[in-house]
Amino acid sequence: MGVLACDREGCTNILCDRLSNVYGYICNECFEELVNSGSAAIMKFMATEQKEHELDRGFYEKIFPSR
Repeated sequence: MGVLACDREGCTNILCDRLSNVYGYICNECFEELVNSGSAAIMKFMATEQKEHELDRGFYEKIFPSR
């Protein structure tokens, strides 16, 4: 696997398994936070720095399928 940098603002992870054609790459840490965020505002999430929350995983797995 090559260097696939997370497209979330401020994230320095470079080995991302998930890619959205709309939002770009997301690392597992950010994906877990997104799932737990309780929000469907993905563009806003991608512009924020890392935190912690909880939501339905299936919704986000459709947007960021594992490669």
